[in-house]
Amino acid sequence: MQTISAVFAYTLKEHVRHKAWLSSALFGLVLLGGSLIVSALGQDERARLMLDLGLAAIEVIALVGIVFLTVNLILQEVESRAIFLILTHPVRRADYLLGRFLGTVAAVALGMAGMALMHAAFLSLYGWWEPGRYAAALGCMLGKTAVMGALSLLLSIALTSEAAAMAFAVFLWTLGHFSSEMRFLADRSGSAFLKTAIVAFSHAAPDFARFNYRDFWHQTAPGGDWLAWTAVYALAYTAACLTLAVQLFEQKEF
Repeated sequence: MQTISAVFAYTLKEHVRHKAWLSSALFGLVLLGGSLIVSALGQDERARLMLDLGLAAIEVIALVGIVFLTVNLILQEVESRAIFLILTHPVRRADYLLGRFLGTVAAVALGMAGMALMHAAFLSLYGWWEPGRYAAALGCMLGKTAVMGALSLLLSIALTSEAAAMAFAVFLWTLGHFSSEMRFLADRSGSAFLKTAIVAFSHAAPDFARFNYRDFWHQTAPGGDWLAWTAVYALAYTAACLTLAVQLFEQKEF
């Protein structure tokens, strides 16, 4: 546990000082400012427009940041040969990988928190303030970010190519938003083999529709059971990806 904490602290400091993380956080703040301007076009719907646009901006920046950081997390150290020096110390590979992943997610979460504070301040100017529902939406976005980060880390270790890992991560990210459509196509398919393949692939890919709390903004808010199952799904999928990543990492000859 001490090793994980040390690697976590090192990774968090590394990312916070990284220009790419600072640039993405700055870009997110600019997008939030843009959402304030665009919301002025909505007249009576300003608060709703700024809410939707701001949350969408936070989510996109967080997902782009987590994919970029986790794909390069291990590959850059392999290319610079720094991984050989690190693993010569009495550091378990599983502890090292877990600490690096948790530190990366924490860095992205800090960026999300900064953008969310600015967004909430804008919303309060227009009289919108529902802290409970806003926190639930941020929690769902953080769950989606963690799932995407674990999947990107697994792809980077399995493929050992930055371009290929990012391409597959973006593909699965996009596909994860159409899981229900894939199951619909499977039901309409006339081929038993194709139907089985589509259903299997739709369950293997992340189901990001589970995290769309924003879909309930203008409806009755889901209960605690919905949030609990979303958290369980995020933890289970993240744990499965990290377990596979550790197994692959253990087999690498460093």
